[in-house]
Amino acid sequence: MAASFLFNGPRECIIWGANQYFQGINMENKQSTDTQAKDTRKLTKDEIKRTELFKKTTEDLGSQGYRRENITVSSGKANLFGILAGAVPANVLAVAFYISTNTIYGDIDNLWIFLAIPIFLASIIIHELLHGTGWILFTKGKFKSIAFGVVWKALMPYCTCKEPLRKGQYITGLLLPFIILGVIPGIFSCIFASFPLFIYSVMMMICAGGDLLIFFLIMKSKLKGDVLFLDHPTDVGLAAFVKG
Repeated sequence: MAASFLFNGPRECIIWGANQYFQGINMENKQSTDTQAKDTRKLTKDEIKRTELFKKTTEDLGSQGYRRENITVSSGKANLFGILAGAVPANVLAVAFYISTNTIYGDIDNLWIFLAIPIFLASIIIHELLHGTGWILFTKGKFKSIAFGVVWKALMPYCTCKEPLRKGQYITGLLLPFIILGVIPGIFSCIFASFPLFIYSVMMMICAGGDLLIFFLIMKSKLKGDVLFLDHPTDVGLAAFVKG
């Protein structure tokens, strides 16, 4: 399904999906409460702890003159429109691969087919570890400030940072998996005309689609001045704390 959309889906479909996504973004001010989130499910013990820490951080930053804006989206929309967001760079890679190899087709031997699922599952784990690696560089608590888990209702693994970060710091951890697992293998696939590597890169770009949507959302918010970004403890997305 993903490959069919990638090569045959019209550009207008991607634009429509992006517009629908941004229209459905849930941006709230500090007065909104977490109970207004659309995803209603029983929280895990770790999520409850992170929620308590999140509330404390919100109060601490509030006392310092920061106001909070939630930048979140439902897990369903994150999965659906994340695919569309990931399809954009994947299509760019497809064009680059075609220019460098004169084809978007190739042979995949039985070994690659046999290893496909193990490699994909391992890459999902590495994807989340890369998020954590990027954020650990800037956190005071290092490993204690990073948490991993899975939202089983949406079959969505996640990595979250429990410390507020500056914009550049947050984006570094957010986009690291996309760059390491998607962009770099894509470049090498074009250089060495490797079709299996090209397919791998496309899949990793699509898997990073949710991260790209959050990135676009951060840039779209155009928040300026003294701003801190903190992962939301239960919803897909983050909270922005703006000074003043």
